[in-house]
Amino acid sequence: MRISDLQDDPRRLNNVTVDPDLCMGCMKCIRTCCYDVYEWDPVEKLSTAAYPEECVSCYQCMYFCPAGAIKVEEAELSFYDQLYDPLGMND
Repeated sequence: MRISDLQDDPRRLNNVTVDPDLCMGCMKCIRTCCYDVYEWDPVEKLSTAAYPEECVSCYQCMYFCPAGAIKVEEAELSFYDQLYDPLGMND
């Protein structure tokens, strides 16, 4: 079960991308991400953002990527904003 299965909230959607020209294939994003956003593409030998809807904007993947290949563009609310206001009552 994934986080997105538990909460259908369009405010959480993030655009997570891995630049294939920069990705070194070190898989640090896969090992770092607790939310299983990334998968290994055995054909291209690169990480891919297979489940961007699972991203909670913790940015750990970006911090640990030695090549700077990962970009996370937030939706309206960040992970920490959702912790403060999980039901969106202060919108």
